[in-house]
Amino acid sequence: MKKLFALFSVVLIQSSSAQDQMELGKTVYMQLCVACHQPTGAGLPPVFPPVIQTEYVSGSPERFAAMILKGVMGPITVNGMTYNNMMPPQEALLTDEKIAAAITYVRGSFGNTYPAVSPEVVKAARAKFTDRKTSWLEADLKAWPEGAASK
Repeated sequence: MKKLFALFSVVLIQSSSAQDQMELGKTVYMQLCVACHQPTGAGLPPVFPPVIQTEYVSGSPERFAAMILKGVMGPITVNGMTYNNMMPPQEALLTDEKIAAAITYVRGSFGNTYPAVSPEVVKAARAKFTDRKTSWLEADLKAWPEGAASK
């Protein structure tokens, strides 16, 4: 019985932690991302792309983190539509925890059903690209190795 209680406690803590991450992610999204990507995640075509069922949301978590950290400069094609704007870098504004939470929220909302992303993935991306001074271009993002940092 004691082992069952311990296991149940671990599951509750993990569930609570996942719920906390989703709640923090929603808060970050609603404060910073919503103006462009909208409350529905549909974006504002042809200015700001959606975050619904896109290769950038479903693909490499490292790439998604790097996009938020360093920003993205258009043009970029998402779901067959070209967008030509800029997503500003958030590395100076957001912690690894907040970026991971925002990514997790997007990957688990708007009909997306992709796994959560840990702050360690964001921390590693931040360290890996610390010397990069420019935003990402579509060619950089398309060349990303899909298996990179997939947790």
